Amino acid sequence: MKNLKLLILLVSISLVSFSCGSDDDGDGGSSTGSGILVYGDTEYQLKAGVIEDYGGFEGIYNFDISLVDSRLEVVDGEAVPTNDTFSGVYFELFTSNSSDLEEGVYSFGNNVESGAYTYAEVIIDAAYDDFYDEFEINSGSFTVLDDGSSYEFEFEGTVSNGTSFSGYYTGSLLSFDYSSDSGRSATPNATKTKALFK
Repeated sequence: MKNLKLLILLVSISLVSFSCGSDDDGDGGSSTGSGILVYGDTEYQLKAGVIEDYGGFEGIYNFDISLVDSRLEVVDGEAVPTNDTFSGVYFELFTSNSSDLEEGVYSFGNNVESGAYTYAEVIIDAAYDDFYDEFEINSGSFTVLDDGSSYEFEFEGTVSNGTSFSGYYTGSLLSFDYSSDSGRSATPNATKTKALFK
């Protein structure tokens, strides 16, 4: 019983220490989370993520999610990985909620409609601001279990070369609002030059 009390005390202290860490990375905040991306037989530990609001049209709103195995910092208004190379996933999601992603399952499809994603990719060993090989996702689902100040996601599917992927993420996200930027609306062919995965 004494060992159990000591274990609970140690876990409590470590959680308090973790939650009191600095959020002052770069010039505009950070995101903290945990999760896993499994791509084929390889597992990547997800550490941070970004949510980008691209506004809406005809009652459909576009939010993009990027999740990576690197810490992120904001430099000159952009999310920048702290690792030299990083891996992760990207989803372009559509919802009927103008303020945030609705909870629920988003399925891959060709139509821009609520509860769908029309483009997504898995990125392996990318270098920021450089060319990299991405694997386009052509089937699967992205599930929002919780939204708000902290998010919880699950995802799974296959990419164009037939490799399967799956994973989850829990934690905060860096948030960027591009909804009022000219030429960056939620139209399917919008150019998203500030996206973490360009």
